[in-house]
Amino acid sequence: MKWLATFILCLFPLSVTAQEHLPPGSVLLPLVTLCSPTEPAEGLFKKYGEVGFIEGDAMFYIPGNKTVNGKITFYMKPGFDNNTYTLMFKVGPMYCMISSGKNVLPVDSDLGDPM
Repeated sequence: MKWLATFILCLFPLSVTAQEHLPPGSVLLPLVTLCSPTEPAEGLFKKYGEVGFIEGDAMFYIPGNKTVNGKITFYMKPGFDNNTYTLMFKVGPMYCMISSGKNVLPVDSDLGDPM
């Protein structure tokens, strides 16, 4: 397990010089994400009733003006009552949880507010 923590820390090094290349007013938000080589779909379905909903190629900007490419998958428990979601990023053989939560609603594109 120590190798995983080391891998993640090496993947996302923080650098003061990297902040110099960001647009004015931007800051780097240091985030830690939990990664595992275990494919999450079956576990998310069994534990939360979540199913794969949307997926696509993705890229994350990291310090040092670098990017990490992978695939993003949005899992969601269907319906609008007591639903949950999990956002996963697959990079190489690792599946990293970016976010999870509840009460997902569609966005009204004109106002940016939930319908």
